Amino acid sequence: MNRKNVIILLLSILLLCSISGSYLLYQQQQQQLEAQTALIERLIKTAPATPSSLPETPYDESDGLHRSTATIVAVRSDTRSGVLGTVLVEVKEGTGNVLVNTNPFVEPDTQYSVREAVEVAANFTHVDISTKDIIISFGINGTLIGGPSAGAATTVATVAALQGRKVRHDVAITGTIEPGGYIGQVGGVFDKAVAAEKSNISLFLVPYGQKEVVYYEQQVEERKIFGFSFTRVYYTPKEIDLGEYLRGAMAVEEVLTLAEAAAYMLV
Repeated sequence: MNRKNVIILLLSILLLCSISGSYLLYQQQQQQLEAQTALIERLIKTAPATPSSLPETPYDESDGLHRSTATIVAVRSDTRSGVLGTVLVEVKEGTGNVLVNTNPFVEPDTQYSVREAVEVAANFTHVDISTKDIIISFGINGTLIGGPSAGAATTVATVAALQGRKVRHDVAITGTIEPGGYIGQVGGVFDKAVAAEKSNISLFLVPYGQKEVVYYEQQVEERKIFGFSFTRVYYTPKEIDLGEYLRGAMAVEEVLTLAEAAAYMLV
């Protein structure tokens, strides 16, 4: 075999090795992706079926726990529709741990929001939580929990658990919780308000400045061109006042601080 043929053979072998390596890497990535997908699906399937699966006792010292629940409102990522759930806060004697129940799956930004909620609630109530353990659980029809929009509700529920008070369950709130006890703005307010009204919530609290929202209304236009029918679907922005839109069905109020939210929600 001459030198030229040897070189061609070696290059062919290197090319085959490179292709084989790339294929194996692709197979490994696919297997990892399938494993992650299976894990997420399992987490969804094993999540609480309904918000009522969480304990509803607002305050109970019989087992050494102080419990409180509050209504949370979210928007499903798949259908963009509003959905209601529950946040449960349990406080017991401990060593300052803040634990988040990750079943259903709770995204990292939500876990961070929970820790911020606990810190704000502790400052608001002047309770030393270094001698307590606080466990936060969510129940929201198997929906993956993501984003910080349940921060305000989690904070109010934590305040109730620390003070031995009850949360009104005919009141729902959406909003982040910010340092200093301020309620921050969130997205999907219109869809959340509609879901709250359908679930017989009597009062819906929104962040300051979000009682008026922009809603994208679906428009369907049909045209005939050269005997053929064409349907065009598009969305036009429409500004509405939630209080006016839901008048008679559900009251809507803006809140700027945790103190304002607690005044509406705690008894």
